[in-house]
Amino acid sequence: MIALSGAPRARAGEPFYGLFTTNLNAPARQVSRTMDAQAATGAGLVREHVYWDQIERKPGVFDFKRLDALVARAAARGLEVLPVLTSTPQFYSSRPAGFDSDGWPPRDPTRIFRVAYELAKRYGSAGSRWRCLVPALLCRRPYHPITAWQIWNEPDLAAWWRTGPDPAAYLALLRVANLAMKLADPATEVVLGGMSIRALAPGGYLDRLYALGAARSFDTLALHPYAASVGAVVAHVRAARRIAAAHGDADVPIRLTEYGYATGGRSAWVTTARCQAALIGATTRELAERAPALGLRSIIQLQWQDRRDDASGPWPDHAGLRFSNGAPKPALGAFRDAVLGRSPRLRADVARVCEPQHQG
Repeated sequence: MIALSGAPRARAGEPFYGLFTTNLNAPARQVSRTMDAQAATGAGLVREHVYWDQIERKPGVFDFKRLDALVARAAARGLEVLPVLTSTPQFYSSRPAGFDSDGWPPRDPTRIFRVAYELAKRYGSAGSRWRCLVPALLCRRPYHPITAWQIWNEPDLAAWWRTGPDPAAYLALLRVANLAMKLADPATEVVLGGMSIRALAPGGYLDRLYALGAARSFDTLALHPYAASVGAVVAHVRAARRIAAAHGDADVPIRLTEYGYATGGRSAWVTTARCQAALIGATTRELAERAPALGLRSIIQLQWQDRRDDASGPWPDHAGLRFSNGAPKPALGAFRDAVLGRSPRLRADVARVCEPQHQG
């Protein structure tokens, strides 16, 4: 019988530090340069959006060319990929005519079964992509299977679930994806769509999701605990842990599939480049030190590079470790030093260069 619930055990050497990237559609040379630089930080995990509508071009017709290339480049550098399965093809989508924004779920959640099954079968522990005579041995190419899949991104927010946040609707999708992936690769880890801090309100989205019985349909809880200070980030993680425990899921591992600070846009976690560096360094070290107590499996910084060269637009466009032209921000060195354990004064740096609201 195939187990459909219960978290897989953490693997020996499993990477803890990660980076959010968007390399799927970038030119090959750019992807190679980016991954070389990402690997040089010491992070071993890259989180990447895998767009369903770019994989399933027609109903039942799959195109893995771009994803194959990305996975191969990551494997060659010893990087693991944590894919986020999102973006419904138009022929399955609930998107009304005339709308071109992303984030619309499928009209029928069972439509995700085939693509989820094919992805886990192709890239999983004994996946056909690796062409292995024996898993992890005698492979014709670097063996670095995808062992965890995240199902959607921030389904508790209207920007990512355009029909309106609906725990029951998301759970229907999650159940189908979990079943498909476990059938294709029983060892795979199914990661909950990253919850925003709004989901942590009493009686809020995460509470409601658990009350519907969601714990049987994912192995790892995922959280995006954005906040103005290191202490507030930790407090959000503790709040998620309390909700899980209240629903009998006290031991569930947690992945922070996004965390970070920005240097432009508008939010409580927008600050100067120097303070961003101090906060990223201090948060990364604090989370690593508290990982056993908080039950953290991995933490992923958002994001690798800014998407704008001015201060306009939404804050995530300015959360990079590099400026939009590729030049490093101070945060790049701070992240690298934190990952490598080379910066003992990180907390003091926050007090020295950040405004009071960032010092909690």
